Amino acid sequence: LTLEKSFGQSHLTIESINALSLNNNKLGLDSLQKVAVYLPPNYGSSNKSYPVVYYLPGFTSPINEFLFGEYSGFELQKAADSLIEHQLINEMIIVLVDGNTFLGGSFYVNSPINGNWEDYIAYDIVQYIDRKYKTNPSPKSRAIAGNSMGGFGALHIAMNHPDIFGMVYSLSPGLFDSNGILKSRFLTSYQNLSELQQAINKYFNEPELNEIERYKYLTANLRYGPYEGYLKGFLLAYGSAFCPNSELETPPFFYLPDTSVTETNPNDEQFKCWINGFGDWEGKIKEHHSNLKRIKIILDCGLNDGWITDGTIYVSNLLEQNQIKIKTLWFDGGHTDRLHIRLKEYMLPSISKYFETQTSN
Repeated sequence: LTLEKSFGQSHLTIESINALSLNNNKLGLDSLQKVAVYLPPNYGSSNKSYPVVYYLPGFTSPINEFLFGEYSGFELQKAADSLIEHQLINEMIIVLVDGNTFLGGSFYVNSPINGNWEDYIAYDIVQYIDRKYKTNPSPKSRAIAGNSMGGFGALHIAMNHPDIFGMVYSLSPGLFDSNGILKSRFLTSYQNLSELQQAINKYFNEPELNEIERYKYLTANLRYGPYEGYLKGFLLAYGSAFCPNSELETPPFFYLPDTSVTETNPNDEQFKCWINGFGDWEGKIKEHHSNLKRIKIILDCGLNDGWITDGTIYVSNLLEQNQIKIKTLWFDGGHTDRLHIRLKEYMLPSISKYFETQTSN
């Protein structure tokens, strides 16, 4: 995939990476994973090293949606070429990571069920890009960004790896405030939990299917079958990412709560991993305080994004209270309706400016 311009020729390729960190996952996910790599127009004729931004899409969003205008109208190559041509950003390499799985998403965290996605991004992908392309292998020349699930993932990975990523730009991120588990409605419906458990019991006992086929059969029926429901599918993926239980030898390898969060104490032990996935920011900031002070952090969120708006306000305030520098950008909109504008007019220029200031220091 290439696009010719008078000032040079940019290149967009989709490549397969040997994802060693995903080996031995319980879902049987392929250890060959795809990434899209954008090389700026003058890359081929220049001897200089380039900064790199790594982008993590949201739940159920494969990388193709960001390449051909399928998702919110954003076309990576077209947008980056235009920004460079009009001198609104400097040339950079852009890498789109495919975090989509047949469950809908990995949440970009390490999990024995899904595989070690955090390690895959921080080590496997970064090392692959640094080996193959003319990069500046320094955190000052690496940024990580994402939206929704990917916005959470970018912040999670950046605060664990300030030696790899110097900046994070988190768009509409999955962040809980202190009551986020209630506001999100993830666990407020006993009917949803009950129906998901019924579906698990039914489809994981199909005698003619192996374990992985049962997982896929269950997921398909949560999307299109008698147990259809986005929230139930999301819960299956979320539990696989954040609530794996090593004592369980049968799928789904985690425990669903046996009651809704509104019918018992939300601090009950059975809810802890569900709350801590997108939540527990007091604990996370305390644990990663020194790391967070080392990175440039920008949160970007719509004012009409429900619990995500509340969570972004909450985490932003917590960071400031802990003397961690944070820039929060707000816009009049919801979860995805202005994503293409935020990516082109705010995210890429902000990251370019960060790279420029690091070069001049």
